[in-house]
Amino acid sequence: MVSVTTRIYLIALHTSLAGMLWGLDTGSIGPITQMEQFSSSIGHLSSGVLGIYVACILLSASLSSLCSGYIADLLSRKYGILTGGIVVLLGTIISASAKTFPVLVCARLITGIGQGQSISVVTIYLCEISPQEIRGTVATVLQLLITIGIALGYFVAYASSRIGGELAWRTPFILEAGVAVVLVSGMTFMPYSPRWLVQKGRIDEARAVLQKFRTSSEFVEDELGLIKGSLEEQSRENASYREMFQKRYIRRSVLSVFLMSFEMLCGIDAVLYYAPILFTQAGFTSTRAAFLASGVSGIINLIFTIPAQLWVDKWGRRFPLIGGGISIATCFMAIGALYAIYGGIADGQVYLSGKGPQWAVIILIYMFVASFSWSWAVVIKIYACEIIPTRLRAKTCAVQQLGNWLVNFTVALTAPLFLRASPSGPYFFFGSATLFTTAVCHFLMPETKGKSLEEIEDLFEMTPRAMGSNKGVIRLRPAHKVENIESKNSVV
Repeated sequence: MVSVTTRIYLIALHTSLAGMLWGLDTGSIGPITQMEQFSSSIGHLSSGVLGIYVACILLSASLSSLCSGYIADLLSRKYGILTGGIVVLLGTIISASAKTFPVLVCARLITGIGQGQSISVVTIYLCEISPQEIRGTVATVLQLLITIGIALGYFVAYASSRIGGELAWRTPFILEAGVAVVLVSGMTFMPYSPRWLVQKGRIDEARAVLQKFRTSSEFVEDELGLIKGSLEEQSRENASYREMFQKRYIRRSVLSVFLMSFEMLCGIDAVLYYAPILFTQAGFTSTRAAFLASGVSGIINLIFTIPAQLWVDKWGRRFPLIGGGISIATCFMAIGALYAIYGGIADGQVYLSGKGPQWAVIILIYMFVASFSWSWAVVIKIYACEIIPTRLRAKTCAVQQLGNWLVNFTVALTAPLFLRASPSGPYFFFGSATLFTTAVCHFLMPETKGKSLEEIEDLFEMTPRAMGSNKGVIRLRPAHKVENIESKNSVV
């Protein structure tokens, strides 16, 4: 007999295949565009055109993520993921069979539409179906599969680069299409989100889902009551995007969108998308050696995601975001300093003089990837999702993902030009943005560790002074009642 916890993790693994698809693309697209076989069949891409091709998936993903909230509320969370998977399948099939560069761009835009739809909904679905004691750990499965996909994408591209002819660069797209088939095939067997069922008035079905996926049936009615109470208090009218910015919700909405957007300004995707360029600038002269070094960064990314997977619910949310932010910024500031002292530009190419500085930069890039993987990569998505009320969660998460991908699009579009125009500038810029985000987390982010989604809603309706106190919290309710509550968990 499979345990309840195991069933939840199996659901998380399957739905998070949407994340693996994203990771496969992220890990393979840079090496694909650097393959000689790609250049001979499609043509050489300049830095500007390369940025457009790599980044266009983020543009279509950002636009589709904005619509994902409507689809997730209308069709359900699980069918929101399924429809996104179908679109990804279509896009990857076209990419694998494309003969010209314009067709490749169109295929990448189509793939982005599906990616934006599916990934935006997965985190919502996992947060809503999981019990509070393992919610953080379950939600990190998405990031785990993204990192597995990135590492796999690097090494699939490295292996396929040894194949003669066009199949070398088509193979990664064929693999992505296969994973999309598995995702779509299994989604019809996934349960509905109990919170979505309550939102639609299907109480008995919600009760049945909770009874199936909770370890103790005696608390099912309590949880069901909390969900119903939360939704009833927020009225039965359909949620709107405008409502996110009403006085009651604006603080948590702005914080969540800010975190998801500025996550990308730490520079992680400049590293993941253009790793071969970074390692070439740092001293690798062989294309295959740069590919292999990129693959190592994918392995580090995967390995350091696992501690967060295991301990995110023990660490809480503040420690990984603040501690991780300091570590991320330190790595890039150090790289920027090394390039400022030992680097330069010759014949239009960035160089770094001396074996010592070169190896220091390579090690710092790996340390940067590790620091991001155990902290921001995992916790920001969880935190941004869980602090939003149930009735607004789908639409707010769509806006969060929109901000995330728009910033990511800008980074991916400009990174090739930025990296070739200034040896140290990109690293100082990303490091400074990371320090700013870390400061915001320190001063404005309450802890949500160990709290149910409904308790988190109450947390954001406390006074600022109360959020920093452990005892005698003054909670302001919508009905303007004030009550003293003895906190059992630390808020900050």
